[in-house]
Amino acid sequence: MRPPVTTLIQQAARVMFPPVAEQLAILRRGIEKIVPEAELAQKLEESRKSGKPLRIKYGIDPTAADVHLGHTVPLRKMRQFQDLGHQAVIIIGNYTAMVGDPSGRDEARQKKLSEQDVESNAQYYLSQVGKVIDLDKAEVHRNGDWFGRMSFADILQLCGRVTIAQLLTRDDFAKRMKAETPIFLHECLYPVMQAWDSVMIKADVELGGTEQLYSFMLARDLQKDQNLPQQVAMMSPILVGTDGTRRMGKSLGNYIGISEDPYEMAKKFMQLPDAVMEMYFELLTDLPLADVQQILAGHPKAAKQS
Repeated sequence: MRPPVTTLIQQAARVMFPPVAEQLAILRRGIEKIVPEAELAQKLEESRKSGKPLRIKYGIDPTAADVHLGHTVPLRKMRQFQDLGHQAVIIIGNYTAMVGDPSGRDEARQKKLSEQDVESNAQYYLSQVGKVIDLDKAEVHRNGDWFGRMSFADILQLCGRVTIAQLLTRDDFAKRMKAETPIFLHECLYPVMQAWDSVMIKADVELGGTEQLYSFMLARDLQKDQNLPQQVAMMSPILVGTDGTRRMGKSLGNYIGISEDPYEMAKKFMQLPDAVMEMYFELLTDLPLADVQQILAGHPKAAKQS
């Protein structure tokens, strides 16, 4: 007797996606926090049964054109999801880029970008992102596609789902309040807009850094409010720059761009403090961690050359 069609689909799905334990072993590497962690395994299991890939969101604000190694940490995780059969969804924050992400900042961004600057940055940014993920199999959306159609009344209605008290629980805003540094109204809108992106693309998982926790949790609240499945947040550690102390960033001059001249990249790697090498190996390579420890046990110069 021939099995029912639904059974055949379920069997095919199990072939498409590796076992959940195998997926988790790959996906957990280099991740500092998964919230809620139990839901990730549940979503992966449901995906295997249904044959429907998870929708993996990563948002980028093209405030600058260059992609550096810090950006590649969540992008590499997205590529792992792709290789496991899931759907990568890139959000180009052409609207949020004109607001500016306040995460981890002690003061507001001063430079405001034009639409032309943002789009030019976005095009170059995507050309570099394609070196890490498979863009041919990824969805790419600009959040201006939905925010550009919203009226002021729509924006007010969206903001009505969030309280000022909630916003002030953010570490960056709390620090600025304590230091009596101004917090501008448009900065308060940023996490709401970022969270709404997750609603619009029906994200199952969102990737980013640990400083994005508030926005990721706000997205879960908004998804629940819209009767949608809530996303899981997967947060990577912040990659420190070549100075070995501060987060990698172009404005700090401590970054390694992925399109830099190979000689310049090698020179910067050789100048890295020894203390950051373990983080770089774990977050930027696929070497087994046992091999990493063996390399680090040798001479620091050899570790950087490897």
